[in-house]
Amino acid sequence: MGDCWHCDRYFEHSRSLHQHAQSKHPDTYCTRCRRFFSSTRAKQQHVANSKFHNFCERCPDQPDFASLAELNDHAETVHYCCTVCDYCFNNPDQLAQHDVDEHNLCETCGTYFSSPSNLKSHLQTHAEKTVSCPGCPKMFVSKSAMVLHLEAGTCESGADCDRVTEIAFECFLSWRYTCDDNPDFPFKCPTCETPFAWISGLLQHVESDSCSEALAMGTPLGKFLRFLRSQIQA
Repeated sequence: MGDCWHCDRYFEHSRSLHQHAQSKHPDTYCTRCRRFFSSTRAKQQHVANSKFHNFCERCPDQPDFASLAELNDHAETVHYCCTVCDYCFNNPDQLAQHDVDEHNLCETCGTYFSSPSNLKSHLQTHAEKTVSCPGCPKMFVSKSAMVLHLEAGTCESGADCDRVTEIAFECFLSWRYTCDDNPDFPFKCPTCETPFAWISGLLQHVESDSCSEALAMGTPLGKFLRFLRSQIQA
């Protein structure tokens, strides 16, 4: 219930007042916020400054959205715009590729990541399991995941963290990726020398492209992986 500001009519039900204001006073009544204003200019100022009014300036009729999220969704789906970069593309495929290249978007599940390395690590969750365990029939999406499985002691071979660490130090190129003077972090990246407590963590570091080190066959860690397979028996 309430009075109409402009014609002194009293309405017993707020719904009736709302319908009356919409019909008779559209220039001074905000339908969305259900507020009267003293003048058309006052209403215009309200619409311009309110977070509940978000206009699309790219549309000829400039539709008004109730939230910025709704406006951004409209800009992305209708105008193919990146609302972060404030740039629009010609088609949705160009926008999607921009999101992948610039905003670390996973095309498979639509999740954004803070860095390319985090995206690459996440993509492993969608990857096909192609890395076999030398000690059991299990398959893994990465070499680091396979070694982590061995370290965890869940492999049928009976291998555990101590055995994997022992094998890592027995490899003839271990001097390239181990630290004898740091018992808490006995492994290091051969390229950037970042320390690690476990060899699986070092492998994850290399797989994430955090530095230029690789796991190719001729590299120190590639040699370790080959040696590991020869020492772990199913």
